[in-house]
Amino acid sequence: MFDFVKAQRLSLTQQVEQNLKNALIVGALRPGARLITKEIAESQGISITPVREALLRLVSSGALYAAPAQAFLVPELNLERYNEIQKIRKKLEGMAAAAASEKMTAEKVSQLQQLVRHFHQIKSSGDMAKTLQANYQFRFCLYEFAEMPTLTALIEQLWVRIGPSFNYLYPHADETFYQKEFYQTLLLALAQGAQKESHDAMCEVIEESGALLQQQYIN
Repeated sequence: MFDFVKAQRLSLTQQVEQNLKNALIVGALRPGARLITKEIAESQGISITPVREALLRLVSSGALYAAPAQAFLVPELNLERYNEIQKIRKKLEGMAAAAASEKMTAEKVSQLQQLVRHFHQIKSSGDMAKTLQANYQFRFCLYEFAEMPTLTALIEQLWVRIGPSFNYLYPHADETFYQKEFYQTLLLALAQGAQKESHDAMCEVIEESGALLQQQYIN
């Protein structure tokens, strides 16, 4: 017989896991932050079990570390680890952009352009958390267009791992960052269905956006 209670708990676990992933991706959880199972459960108004299961799933994927007393830690990336993830991201996200360009249509280009306009509108307001969320929405919409779900899942795992470092952008992003126009070269390449140009433009975006974060390791 189908276990409805277990299925309901799994669904709740998945919801908690996705909420925590989103928080990691947009830098809402800083490196070194301590997550207490009971506190998360109380804040969500749910039992401890699905929260603990969600946290353990994130530990198994390398997004969190288990700590004593029902606590979990957000990993701190050193410069070497950060650069390693950036190199892998360029390979995978460049591949996704190239694959998406093959399947691009006028409707898809219009959707991406709208998401980029929304991203820049939010960015110009200076709200970093919402800016990072809007950026995530654009990027993963593009990756979905590649129609390679395994690749998209791998990219998301890397974003979950590197996302907490985005927390360093909150106090350090300057006026240049808020005024810079991102993605124009990428959108043009995608609209033309140019695979190599789309790949290279995505790699350039990753390099540019990562330059500011690298400063926190140097300073």
